[in-house]
Amino acid sequence: MNVIGKDIMIRGFVIARSLQKYIDDFYATVPDKLANGELKYKEDVSYGLDKVGDVILAVQKGTNKAKAIIHVADS
Repeated sequence: MNVIGKDIMIRGFVIARSLQKYIDDFYATVPDKLANGELKYKEDVSYGLDKVGDVILAVQKGTNKAKAIIHVADS
């Protein structure tokens, strides 16, 4: 009943609504920090379409420790 009588807003990692507001600041800040090593990131690369189910499950369970990438083909 609280949801019906009140407003509720859920924001996730999809930033489409805020993109225009922050895009200039993002490109002025983030690429330089990545290039000089101030920002660090990890990738967990899995090879082959047969790994898709396992990777999605790991992301949903929260057991992955890095950005999940599925490499399907060389260009």
